[in-house]
Amino acid sequence: CAPEQIPQYWKTHDVITFLADTGMYDASLYGNLDRAEKERVLQFKSDYFKQRFVVSRSLLKNIIGHLQGTGNRSPCILFKKNKRILVPGTEDIFISLSYSGSTIALTLAKRKIGSDIETVHMVDLQKVRSSPLFDHARPRNKKEESLLSLHLWTVVEAYAKLRDLNPYPLLGRKPPLPGANFVSYCIDRRLILSLAYDTGNLDHAMFWIDPSHWPGIQKTHDQLNSPFPR
Repeated sequence: CAPEQIPQYWKTHDVITFLADTGMYDASLYGNLDRAEKERVLQFKSDYFKQRFVVSRSLLKNIIGHLQGTGNRSPCILFKKNKRILVPGTEDIFISLSYSGSTIALTLAKRKIGSDIETVHMVDLQKVRSSPLFDHARPRNKKEESLLSLHLWTVVEAYAKLRDLNPYPLLGRKPPLPGANFVSYCIDRRLILSLAYDTGNLDHAMFWIDPSHWPGIQKTHDQLNSPFPR
């Protein structure tokens, strides 16, 4: 998805998720941040978190600038309220960000949305396995148990973001999680993405960001060798 295609996709879809990578980081992206965001970067102790923040905020501002109804405002000033990223003066753009490893998922919607992404890997999520929500699962082996646990966790995280809740108490609930619908994807057998939304149909599109089409986003050595298609 090139930037100039965003207005058309936004016109025809309720929700769009853009998948990016921290390997897209370039020092020049720091200039896209406002003063408060630059101060926040200084608070991160590791380069990973600094680069993840810079890439995600730079891309998010670029995307919002191309959405219909935002007037292509530049620069775009974002602020957080109750852990949600908001666009001042715009009440019909809802944002949910999620990270896992080097992957960044930026979900923008015309209604409130929750999203979560996880990298597929072997993991023993004991809190998830002991949850009543996991009782219906019938994994045949440890690999499938790990995959189902990761999937359920993305659903719980997405629901928590939709309802502005702490995800951990939700693990003690009996299924189903009330008042929401869910859709999940297994992307290239390497990532699990789940979306939580209120009742009704969901018209969702998902794109990898190709850095060659995005001004100021450069491909680093890691990005060029990423296993994901662009």
